[in-house]
Amino acid sequence: MADERKQKSDAGEQRSYFRIDDIISVVANPVHIDEDKAAEFRKKIVSSKAFSLVETPGASGPDTEETIPENQRDAGLYSMIAEIKTKLDFIINHLMLDKEGLVQTEKKFVNISASGIRFTVDRPVLAGEIMEIKLLLPTYPPVAIFAYGEVKRVKDLGENKNEVSFEYLNMDESVRNEIIKYTLSHQRETIRKIKESGPK
Repeated sequence: MADERKQKSDAGEQRSYFRIDDIISVVANPVHIDEDKAAEFRKKIVSSKAFSLVETPGASGPDTEETIPENQRDAGLYSMIAEIKTKLDFIINHLMLDKEGLVQTEKKFVNISASGIRFTVDRPVLAGEIMEIKLLLPTYPPVAIFAYGEVKRVKDLGENKNEVSFEYLNMDESVRNEIIKYTLSHQRETIRKIKESGPK
């Protein structure tokens, strides 16, 4: 009985998450598992990770005296090391995103919330199918999300295109919070733009 109440509570909580429309880099790959193992997979899978990516080289201003250690006699050397570190971080992040298919992928129109995401895929998809979802939130700095989602609804758009609605599986709260921050920030920016372009 307690489990049933918790499920109802969780379902109500998921419906209350704020949804937005945006265009972002997203990749969905099917997870090939036996049908008899699918239920166990849904329960045990650790669904998500989030990586905050560093700013691109040159995006931040020059070092100030406060950022240079007191025992550092050569401020020029410190600045050079800091710049090299920033560039290395950028290269590592770029390579990671490229490996995960988020660099070359075409950006898609998505409808996203902290409970799920909807976008189109160029392949046949069945309700109940589990997919690995990778997306890049256009925050500052950007955040890469890796999650698993279950297909809840499929709408055939013709020409082998399907609009697919996913529900995240066992998403970690820290990752869910990254999506919440992104959706709220996006909504604030949308409201600001509407106010600025309104009647004067």
